[in-house]
Amino acid sequence: MKVWYFVLKLLTYITPFMIFDAVYALIVDRSVIIALSFLFPAIWVLFLWTTVMNRKVPEKLSLRESFRVAALGWLMMSFVGAVPYFLSGYLSPLHAWFESMSGFTATGLTMFPDVESLPRSILLWRSLTEWIGGVGVIALFLSVMYRTSKVVQSLYFAEGRSDKTEPTIVGTVRKIWLIYLFYTLLFAFIFYMLGAPLFDSFNIAMTALATGGFAVTNNSIAAYPVGVAIAMIFAMSIGAISFVSHINLFKGRVRDFFSIEVKAMLVIVAFFFALMVPKLVMSGMPLSTASLDSMFHIVSALSGTGFSISDLSHMSDYSKFILTVAMIFGGAYGSTASALKLIRVVVLFYGIFWYVRVRLAPRSAVIPFKIGKKVFEPAEVRDVSIYTTTYLVVLLAGAMVFMAYGNSFANSIFEVASAEGNVGLSVGITGPHMPVIEELVLIIEMWVGRLEIFPVIVMVADLLKR
Repeated sequence: MKVWYFVLKLLTYITPFMIFDAVYALIVDRSVIIALSFLFPAIWVLFLWTTVMNRKVPEKLSLRESFRVAALGWLMMSFVGAVPYFLSGYLSPLHAWFESMSGFTATGLTMFPDVESLPRSILLWRSLTEWIGGVGVIALFLSVMYRTSKVVQSLYFAEGRSDKTEPTIVGTVRKIWLIYLFYTLLFAFIFYMLGAPLFDSFNIAMTALATGGFAVTNNSIAAYPVGVAIAMIFAMSIGAISFVSHINLFKGRVRDFFSIEVKAMLVIVAFFFALMVPKLVMSGMPLSTASLDSMFHIVSALSGTGFSISDLSHMSDYSKFILTVAMIFGGAYGSTASALKLIRVVVLFYGIFWYVRVRLAPRSAVIPFKIGKKVFEPAEVRDVSIYTTTYLVVLLAGAMVFMAYGNSFANSIFEVASAEGNVGLSVGITGPHMPVIEELVLIIEMWVGRLEIFPVIVMVADLLKR
């Protein structure tokens, strides 16, 4: 019951957004049906909460219980968030669940073949789910908690976070939300000034900072002036940088902003850019177009955003491979991005050279595993290796399902990497036409990818024990 108490409390934090969207549907879309589609799940969640709200607040959660709250909380949130799509008649139950999971995990893969035909309230809900899910609903939950410090710490860790810049985790999370809101409003203004409509500007600003990728046009960012695409590169990059780095920047500590992960991001983007541009130029694309296309999609893939400015299904396997690797790498730890995370990538690559040094040195030599000023303990390196192996196993397992349905290896790896890394780029496989098994596989990939796999494994293991 302790786990369900916090799961239900988590769900109550998305109800204000649903009520807001219901009012928006009445005023803008003038649709009572859509408004009720948002009100019904919101009221139902609040009703369920009244059954437990008077119980004594649990003062402690074990790590196992925290993992279960995180895994079950995100799963239930995707169910609740799917109800408006289904009740309003725009998606089937399975497609609605997919769309909701894609939104809250900030992935961006979609079941809507024509988003421009959708009511604005539905489009706004898609963007809000990504904006909420970008920082994390648990972070939203923690930002208003103040009593149960042991619960706060365990839930903060269970969602894959560890750094804090304020004396308390709640203080850190509140500062993160303020910065998140500031950047969202800033880029909404920038996109509007560069030629995007006001409604579009707010929506793509929310989904860019959340590194989500839901667009309100059928051809994503290609629908806007080129200046919007250029500004979007910066917005996606900011979303993929740790909020700890942003807090340091706002405090005037510019040198601390350029952490190991930020430097790694700049190097990786530059390296992939140098690999991708010549190939596109040789295929007949002008240098300016090839440069923008490469930079945009590399940042979109690495940050896990999923916006595009061209049809990726026509890309060569070479370019798809580069973007797939970028999607597997992901953004910084403590950002809105998912996938492996850059610090793990840095540790893995540095580990190769460290291992060579250890093998060549005398047995009595002690060579610490040090990157910059930080010394990594053997247990930390082991955890990175185990997680990376698990991540790749889950990726390959999903890709095998897609290959079994006749998709090529390159397209299968690309699509599954996009789902597991919560990216949203697609080569055309994802859509309402796809087989049910493939759709379910992508839902699971998005879910486990957002929670860094192990909370889901713990929850499933506990269920199997019963």
